[in-house]
Amino acid sequence: MIIHKNASPSSPRLSIILLDWGCRERFTTLDWLLHQDVPKDQYELIWVEVYDRVVDEVMEKADVVITCNQQGIYHKHVGYNAGLLHARGDLICVCDSDAVFPPDFVRSVFRSFEMEGGGSAVPLVLMHYEWRKSLLYPEGLNDTEILKDSERWQWWPLIVNEGACMSVRRADAIRFGGFDEHSSYRGYLCGPYDLGWRLINAGWPELWHDPSVALWHFAHPDPIGTNGQRASLKQLLEKAYPHVDGHALTAVEAFSTGRFQPLCENSEIWALRMRDRRIGSELETRYADLTGQSGYSPRAVRSLWVSLAREIIGRYFDDHLWSPIRKGIVSLIGQRATGVLRTVYGNHVVPRKVDHALPADHPTLLCSVKGYNIVKVKDAFYAAPQSVGNLDLSTDEGRVHPDLLVAKNYEVILEKVYVASRG
Repeated sequence: MIIHKNASPSSPRLSIILLDWGCRERFTTLDWLLHQDVPKDQYELIWVEVYDRVVDEVMEKADVVITCNQQGIYHKHVGYNAGLLHARGDLICVCDSDAVFPPDFVRSVFRSFEMEGGGSAVPLVLMHYEWRKSLLYPEGLNDTEILKDSERWQWWPLIVNEGACMSVRRADAIRFGGFDEHSSYRGYLCGPYDLGWRLINAGWPELWHDPSVALWHFAHPDPIGTNGQRASLKQLLEKAYPHVDGHALTAVEAFSTGRFQPLCENSEIWALRMRDRRIGSELETRYADLTGQSGYSPRAVRSLWVSLAREIIGRYFDDHLWSPIRKGIVSLIGQRATGVLRTVYGNHVVPRKVDHALPADHPTLLCSVKGYNIVKVKDAFYAAPQSVGNLDLSTDEGRVHPDLLVAKNYEVILEKVYVASRG
């Protein structure tokens, strides 16, 4: 990925991500978006080319220009994520980079998210309608008012087109893994609805924007195969994976099954999402970053299976083999000698087998030695005489008992116990 230009406003509220895959015949969308009825410093225009084409007009008019330098069949979602990672607005809008935008489009987005007057954006999946027809883009078009003359333009009936344009909060896009980079999304049949549908699965409300601020979209020279037009062979070959009524199969499956995380998450977005976690205890931090994004390796899982098997087999032999043997030894050497051996084992062997490095946000009993209970609290070790009864070591009062032994090191606390027990 190469950033060819980065000249965004200092604090935009909306980041508009416009995607190209070496196919755009014209770049007038930038003109329409540069003539909105809100100050330009409230939004930024991010142009992402998934291949390596750099267009002078785009360099002049966009705030950010990125090329992804992909090879072979394109992957739009990788481009969307490039734009998302460089977006600085509270909202992101992924939309057609060859559409005509009404002059109040940006303002209407702010209104839908209840951001007018400086308020914070509400959770929402905002989908944008498009008026479409089979005519090519008219030369000399410079005023959207004339496009509202439906008798003149004969727009097709307004339909739901999830792949055209969508706005969400940037934080929500990050929180749910960005756009899915799974290989099944390569080619033409994908779009922002992948993320939108997963947000809906997670409980976000979906709203279709007011038709009065719908975009206008004229036909491409190479038709994509809608409203009775037959797609060209070139367009058909860009459909790299099966679809359901023109929607990406993987997106439909995610929507239908209720999944809300991507199958293949962008590694940088994963890092951002993980960094935003707020973990409530030191104990849980032990498990928060054990595996990285890839999870446990097959080898690590096999090792855990072996540990579990050893635990089960060990318990079986303890119940069915060692327990009868111990009873035989007791009957052979007597209760008194057995008690001595048990005491020696408990005071000298068991303490050496304790995992004293485990995190302990709260008082945690490690073992009992020589009439003392060895307890860990955070990074300190305490030896409480069993004769004093219950001590609440979670309080300052409990940790200042005169008979309590204290150390910062496990070996030191054991040595203190041995010394104290000798009188």
